[in-house]
Amino acid sequence: MRVLALAVLIAALQLAAAGPVALLASDGSTPLVGARIVAEKLDGTRIELIVPPEGSVTVREVPLGVLKITVVSWKEVPVNYTCVVTPLNSTVAVPKIHRLAVSVVGARGQGLGRAAVEIVYDGRVVERGVADEAGSYVTFLPAASYVVRAGYGGKTAEKRVDLAAPDRVTVQLDVFAEVGGIALSSGEVMGLIALAALIPLVLFVIAYEYAQWRRKRVLKVVAGPQS
Repeated sequence: MRVLALAVLIAALQLAAAGPVALLASDGSTPLVGARIVAEKLDGTRIELIVPPEGSVTVREVPLGVLKITVVSWKEVPVNYTCVVTPLNSTVAVPKIHRLAVSVVGARGQGLGRAAVEIVYDGRVVERGVADEAGSYVTFLPAASYVVRAGYGGKTAEKRVDLAAPDRVTVQLDVFAEVGGIALSSGEVMGLIALAALIPLVLFVIAYEYAQWRRKRVLKVVAGPQS
């Protein structure tokens, strides 16, 4: 009887459930929601999974509760990181996924709040977001080369970044000031200033010419018709 119970216990341990296995970025706290992974059992069985919103996966009937986990991609960017998880170590912090802090600023270095931000990988937009009121946008991405594109008030700019470690990038747009909610470049602001300075001069010339014309007309009336 004891032998039977021991055999049942061993069988149960051999077919334990592995999980929940938490998949995290290199900071150890950001879940890799939506990542494509492959879980491989000791017998060679491979299971393809997508990390759900809770950031962890559970695999049933895993011999000894040991799995080889391969993070294939995240945000449609290749990762290809492999590790082994056991019942004693079920958290995977992927070292190849790093923090990227984006600052969107104007021509005077001012933060452009609510600027649109796009992350482009291999010609494809893999992430879209909106900067906070200070013009900052923070994300996590697999190590790779990206183009960070920002837009504000019809103005756009972009910058390339090779993400191999936690990094930050500043994208500067030609936005010098805003007038009536319209973003203006430095050239446009100078044009407005020049126009504002020119208008009084134009009005003065018009007034002067009108005064001259009126004076001549008055003199002609006073002089009367010539015989």
